[in-house]
Amino acid sequence: MSRPGAETAPPAVSGGPGLLPYFLILGGMSAGLASIMTLLAELRNELGFSEAGIGLAIGSGFGAAFVATLVMAPHADRGRAPALLRAGIALGICGMILLAVGDQLWHFVVGRIVFGFALGTAGPGARRTVIVADPDNLGRNMGRLGAWDVGGFVVGPVVAAGLNEIGGFRLTFWVMAGLLVLLFPASFRAKPDTAARDTEGLGLRGLMQIRRLVGAFFVVAAYFVFIGAMEAVWILELDTRGASSMAIGIGLTMAALPIPLLSPWGGTLAQRYGARRWAIGSLALLCPMIILYGIVPGVIGLLIVTMLTSVLEGFGFPSAPMLVAAAVTEARQASAQGLMGAVELATGAVAAVAFAALYGATDDLTVWMVTAGVMAVLLAVGAVLTRPPDRQPVRPGVPFNLIRRLFE
Repeated sequence: MSRPGAETAPPAVSGGPGLLPYFLILGGMSAGLASIMTLLAELRNELGFSEAGIGLAIGSGFGAAFVATLVMAPHADRGRAPALLRAGIALGICGMILLAVGDQLWHFVVGRIVFGFALGTAGPGARRTVIVADPDNLGRNMGRLGAWDVGGFVVGPVVAAGLNEIGGFRLTFWVMAGLLVLLFPASFRAKPDTAARDTEGLGLRGLMQIRRLVGAFFVVAAYFVFIGAMEAVWILELDTRGASSMAIGIGLTMAALPIPLLSPWGGTLAQRYGARRWAIGSLALLCPMIILYGIVPGVIGLLIVTMLTSVLEGFGFPSAPMLVAAAVTEARQASAQGLMGAVELATGAVAAVAFAALYGATDDLTVWMVTAGVMAVLLAVGAVLTRPPDRQPVRPGVPFNLIRRLFE
């Protein structure tokens, strides 16, 4: 029984495609990206690149991912998700090889662009398939996808640091390229989903006119304001407090570890209690907690608070993509997820630049207070825009459809 204003939930897809290839490949590519980020200082020291040159390479990669996620995502809605997965991993291999053999700045800029385009090509199609293949277990599957994605970032730095000690950054990139080659056959096991497709070729057209989708993007932006601040300030503050490079590496792993461990559980709970409620609630709790980053003293205190916030992130991580998924029909899932990826990249980039400048002019407490304030404003707007049209909650024990429940 559905209520007025509710969308019709998509039927469960029987005999849907297996999801393991998507999990494996996104996890492997995330590990590759993490290895690049881990070795930035090594590239600067070994090849004499300037800070501006390193910034150019990293910025180019994010720009390529931004473009790819917008341009390529609509093709997944037309039944080409497996082809995009194969193209993404093939480009990822090429990008890693360019990084392994390069010795001039332009080699690394091109390599990072190719790898960034690879990530933007594979990601939206994988998310679409995970969303439509088994709607009854959407939360669990989105949590698993997030676990593999973030898990790559947890494992990547450790592997990269170890390989760099053995044979330098070139060995690291060759091994990562080899890992992606080993995963490449799995991309041929990826099958197209049987859900409704974008037969009209709408792509991104009209998506920004969907009120609830725009509201979901505000919720996503709130989280990536925090991510941008973390990237710009957190490691610098650890260094300022006297942490060694080893302590920073361990801290990065510890900070990220709860997210892949808890995401599948968090996705299941978000589906049970409502992705809207779960996403906004978890981020609202995160806002005051991150102010503690600027209050607790010492390295250990900062790492402990970071782990506590990561536990909350792990529970809430799958809920925002689920909220985006609930705002559009089956036929437009990849386009919506691709647009969400662009929002993530743009918000994180702007936040990182802004908070780095603020940190240089003030201190870490000011940065985290401003971060919490910006997040709260974005969440408030998102909460209003994602409110169900009839504003009636779903009562326990009353039959509901999946899409409607996700908006509660």
